[in-house]
Amino acid sequence: MSYIILYCRGGVIPPRFIFNYDKEKTMNDIVNNLLSNACAKAEQNETFEGFPPLEKCSYNAEFRPMFYNITKDGIPNQPFPIEPEMGRAIVRTDNNDILGIMKKRYAICNNEDLIVPVQEALEDTLPKGAMNNVKLIESTADGGSVARFGYHFDGLGHEIRQLSGSATQLNFMVRVVNSFGGQTAIRVQAGALDLICTNGMTSQKELGAQNWGHTAGFKPEYIKPWLTEQIAFYETKVKVWEQWANREITPEQAQAVLDANYPASESEIARAEKKGKVAGEIQSRKARAMMEQLDKEFQARGTTVWALYSALTYYSSHNSETFKVKNSDNRDNVERTLIEREREVSRVEASESFQELAVV
Repeated sequence: MSYIILYCRGGVIPPRFIFNYDKEKTMNDIVNNLLSNACAKAEQNETFEGFPPLEKCSYNAEFRPMFYNITKDGIPNQPFPIEPEMGRAIVRTDNNDILGIMKKRYAICNNEDLIVPVQEALEDTLPKGAMNNVKLIESTADGGSVARFGYHFDGLGHEIRQLSGSATQLNFMVRVVNSFGGQTAIRVQAGALDLICTNGMTSQKELGAQNWGHTAGFKPEYIKPWLTEQIAFYETKVKVWEQWANREITPEQAQAVLDANYPASESEIARAEKKGKVAGEIQSRKARAMMEQLDKEFQARGTTVWALYSALTYYSSHNSETFKVKNSDNRDNVERTLIEREREVSRVEASESFQELAVV
């Protein structure tokens, strides 16, 4: 019996790898308006000491050649190199873990190279006082094959009054998504961190995102002009969220949005029909879970579009009992799954059913 073992310098390949914002405003006008809404505890400190450095995501990766042994009857032959056109291993330099196998056209972009233009755009665009109490946020999945990192700003916040009478604080946030195994493009996200969630945790509201491929043509400096535009757009988006926070809807309208975007599968329909349910009574498991979360959001925020949006962003921000990430107890897959959920929520937000409720 013959078989092939793939390996590279550093270790054997793991089994999973085998085979219209307002243009009349100037940037300074927009920034000044943002600062006027900054949370009260943020002081105008003109001596910005710099951004917190990456910690968990500070590792680098490099290409290493792969080889294979053809072993017959337990006797290994001389290793043969695998051509780069067929694939090269991407390996963490700090621990020799293999993060992915990609072909020759794929280009590595290390996390440290991506955070620099983000820092430059923020420091060039925002006054020093807006960057008081900058908080580093970072996480990884699949041993570092997927990384997400960035900052949120206590000094660049906006309070939203909700229909329930309570308020929530939104802090401006920038994050970068990077991968080393083809799971995702280079993705820069601008948004807000909602500091008051129904369970005391935080959730993320996305303002905008831009993707770039892992190719030799990508340069980290491409990030800077796009991010500068998003910083300006933040104020406009916050005004939309404020309107959502006071736009009332009924539970039936919210359920219609969830049912349209999370329809029951054929197997769920078959099981429900066996229990005597008919069309109009059948919901998918995910839609039911969303409605459970929405009940909590309605109580905390009022029966509004904002509450519906917050239920969706809670789902995309948390590995919770209600929205458990599958196999997360024994796999390092939480952050990768949450990134996928964010894309899903973006599609729901852009859907016709949601936009009909959210139009302002």
